[in-house]
Order: sequence, then C-alpha cells, then structure tokens
Amino acid sequence: MERLPAVSGYFYPESKTELEKMIRSFFESEQGAFDRLQYNHTTSLNGVVCPHAGYLFSGGVAAWSFYSLSRCEPVDTLVIIGPNHRGLGKRVALSSAEHWLTPLGKMEVDLESVDFLVSQDPIFSIDNRAHLHEHSVEVQIPMLQYCIPYPVRILPIILLDQTEENALRMAQSLFQLAQRKKIAIIASSDFSHYEDDSVIREKDLACISQIINLQTPAFYSLMRKLGASICGPGGIATLMEFQKFHHSSSPSLLHYATSGDINGQYDQVVGYASLLFPKK
Repeated sequence: MERLPAVSGYFYPESKTELEKMIRSFFESEQGAFDRLQYNHTTSLNGVVCPHAGYLFSGGVAAWSFYSLSRCEPVDTLVIIGPNHRGLGKRVALSSAEHWLTPLGKMEVDLESVDFLVSQDPIFSIDNRAHLHEHSVEVQIPMLQYCIPYPVRILPIILLDQTEENALRMAQSLFQLAQRKKIAIIASSDFSHYEDDSVIREKDLACISQIINLQTPAFYSLMRKLGASICGPGGIATLMEFQKFHHSSSPSLLHYATSGDINGQYDQVVGYASLLFPKK
C-alpha cells in the first residue's frame, strides 16, 4: 500500500523540476540556511522543530531544520509528528503504508517501528484515515528527499491528542525505540496564527524560551495564558521530553520569521520557527 500526495500542487509544486527548483531557492534566499550555520554546528541530533505551511511562506525557515539534519550523522528512521488539522482518526495515528509518494519519488515507512510502538502503548493506533488528507507530515517529506544524503525511513505520526500527558507517554515509547535503532524526531508545527506581527512575535518568542529551557508544563501554561495558537504543541512537547530522557543539552532557535517577512503584509501573520535539539 502507498500513501499518495494530498497537497501536491497546493502546498508545494506537483512538478518534480519546479519542486526541486523551489527547495533549492530556499537554501539560497535571505531566509535560507545555506552556509549560514555555525562551523561548530552539532553533528548529532535528537530532532528538530519545523514548520509545515505552504512552501512559499515557510520553506525558508524550514530549510534551517533540514540543512541541520543533512549535516548530522545518519539515522535509521526519522519520526515525523504532525498535528491533526482535519479531526479524522485516532488520537495518535500511525501509518501502515509501505511508502509515501511525492513528486520526488517514494520514501519507505519503518513498519517494524510502527509495530513496536503499537506494542509499547495502547495510545498508538494504526489509522490511515488520519493521514489521508493531512498535510503536516506530508510537506516535510519532499524536503527530506531533497536534503538527506543517505537512505532513511520515515515513521509518520498524526496527533489528535496534543495534551502534555500524551506527549510524555509518546516520548517514553520513542525513547524505548531509540534503544533499538538510531532515530531523530521532526516535530511539525507552525507557531501563532492570524494576529498583528508584533503580537505574534511576542507570543511566539515567549513560548520558544520555554521550549529552549525544556519546561514542558510552563510551555503549555504559557500558551494558554497568552492565547498562543501554536498548532503542533504535542509534537514539540514530545521532542522536549525525548530530549530530557536523553539528558541532552538545551535546544536552540535556528531561525524565526513570520509570513509578513515573505509577503510584506503584517496585520494577519503566522509565525514559523526552526529549532535544533542536539544529542548529548
């Protein structure tokens, strides 16, 4: 079974040539990461936080995460955790498709790890309905195909339940998986939505400070207090807890921007951030 693209031609070009051209432009743009990372950039990662909006808006920020992944030591599996925007399916939905297709080809799903997670905790379910039309995992895959210079499998997860409690349980199971094979996590999330640029930046950077300090309860509390409409907190919190299980050092903010930086319209923006989580 293969999972077909749902947002090709909408969130990113459906032409292979146009898609490769667009991704290459993100690395070379003012927002892009090419040759702008520090020379002492870590070579071992537990994961990244990466946006999932349409490529025209968030691709330059996302490039920082994928450039970081491309420069790190190889892993066996990239776990991609995205929020469930559609409301379909189980609370934590895994994919049983053997491959996910994009205009750049196919990526193999790590079905062995899918079975392992299902056996570890009943919160995990195989539910392809949740993945059918959802974009938050899909948009990460062409970037991976373009950037990662070695064979790697993916483990797509769509979250309907984004609570702190659920994130802790997921992190525990993923830490157990990490004892069996080399994995890294991509937490797919946009940050705050549809307010004035100055308001969005203030909310987002305050929440990002809690992420960097690995303060998961404070992260959730501050989101509620500020009304920060971060759409993938469950994946972010899972990566935060995974980082703490590894006793790894604090993450860092690679790049932050809003949609206003792209289109010059600053009254109703969306925030985007790439964050890097180094391995101990």
